[in-house]
Amino acid sequence: MIVMPSIDLSEGRVVKRVRGVRGSGIVVGDPIKIASELYSLGYSHIHIVDLDAAEDRGLNDYIIKDIAGIGFKWIQVGGGIRDFNRASKLISYGASAIVISTIFFTDRRKFDEVYRGIGWEKILISIDYNDSRNVMIRGWSTTVIDLDTAVELVKDAGVLGAVFTYIPTEGTCMGVDRGIGRYISVINGLKEYAGGVATYDDLLFLRNSGFDYVIVGMALYRGCLRGVKNV
Repeated sequence: MIVMPSIDLSEGRVVKRVRGVRGSGIVVGDPIKIASELYSLGYSHIHIVDLDAAEDRGLNDYIIKDIAGIGFKWIQVGGGIRDFNRASKLISYGASAIVISTIFFTDRRKFDEVYRGIGWEKILISIDYNDSRNVMIRGWSTTVIDLDTAVELVKDAGVLGAVFTYIPTEGTCMGVDRGIGRYISVINGLKEYAGGVATYDDLLFLRNSGFDYVIVGMALYRGCLRGVKNV
């Protein structure tokens, strides 16, 4: 299982929020400097989230383009990707894959345009869920469907894979969702997890559950798991 650092962008800076709440958590700093440091530490994969785009507060595409030029083997980008134009632009900037949530669950016409335009192998579906096992979209502002239904939809979507994010522990270092295992067994393709990762034991649990990637943010920036690249 590969450990993938998360770079969450807001107003031109890297931040790490608690449960996605704007203004919470920490400001990490300059995106290019931080991405370059992660690359120099030997991380080959990076997960970028444009929080401003997810909340319709603007775009950080120019930063994403600069990060893509650093040399990472794999770059996946999410946050507010709701049409083909933005998806194709990010791919042209160097993104290996894009992470989509809102339009997959709410506007299949737009999703199909992206699907046909950039190809299934460049699309990951993000399943961001709360403690009631409901999936949230639009920057985690709206509940859409329950987790079981979402998993059934994603498993037959014919995409590269899925990213599971457990919102209640995202940015808290309070541990991972220990009940996630039964949901991932039916997913075809790559399986990724984010939310609350804090210890090496969390990593072992996720690896043994069948995840291919784990996305780490707060624990990395606070030094808890710094330097761990795979398990």
